[in-house]
Amino acid sequence: MTTVLDRPTVNAVCCNLCGREIAKDATGYYEDHISLIKSWGYHSPFDGEVHALVLCVDCYRGLVSQFEVRPQVDFCSYTWG
Repeated sequence: MTTVLDRPTVNAVCCNLCGREIAKDATGYYEDHISLIKSWGYHSPFDGEVHALVLCVDCYRGLVSQFEVRPQVDFCSYTWG
């Protein structure tokens, strides 16, 4: 016997820091944002938990500006056919 689970429908994506809803463009794609998912391991205060969060571009920029060590930044290269 196979059990089929319904997946929840995403009605809105919101920035966890400022609360702003991430808008969709005319084609239905969300504006650019960062999604993080972290599965915490042993010896952390969140052992066994999985945390997921979304940051809008403005909040990401503000957060990164406070880092002592900046994230590594590389550039995408696209190859077409």
